[in-house]
Amino acid sequence: MKTCTHPEEYVFVVTGHQGEPKSVLARMIFSNYFKFTQGDIVIYSCTIIPGEANIHNRGVMEAELKHKKVRIFRDIHVSGHGAREDLRDLVEIIHPEMLLPSHADLAVSEQFMELAEEIGYKDSKNCFILKNGHVFKIE
Repeated sequence: MKTCTHPEEYVFVVTGHQGEPKSVLARMIFSNYFKFTQGDIVIYSCTIIPGEANIHNRGVMEAELKHKKVRIFRDIHVSGHGAREDLRDLVEIIHPEMLLPSHADLAVSEQFMELAEEIGYKDSKNCFILKNGHVFKIE
């Protein structure tokens, strides 16, 4: 298990743009296991679905982020999810130390794992598929 001792060295891509209370972003904002600091950036990649609960919950999250002096960028999503070659480009541009595919079913995660292996990542060494509820601790 690893603990994130230098979060400034990471880009976290997480769920939560619709304000879902149990999403990873909400848990990062309202829990003690992650500390946002002034100047951190949160990017909401798409427009909020205009439902009363979504609007309320997202407002609560954004108010807390503003209180923590986090920079917020909204609605930068262009269209659809990144295709295989878009993901290849992203990984090759940022050269992450580890890959943890998320927010996808097992078939899509396995396809991403195949791509990661083509690029040079190794299953269970620096690229991991987690199941719902599993914890991956970064040290």
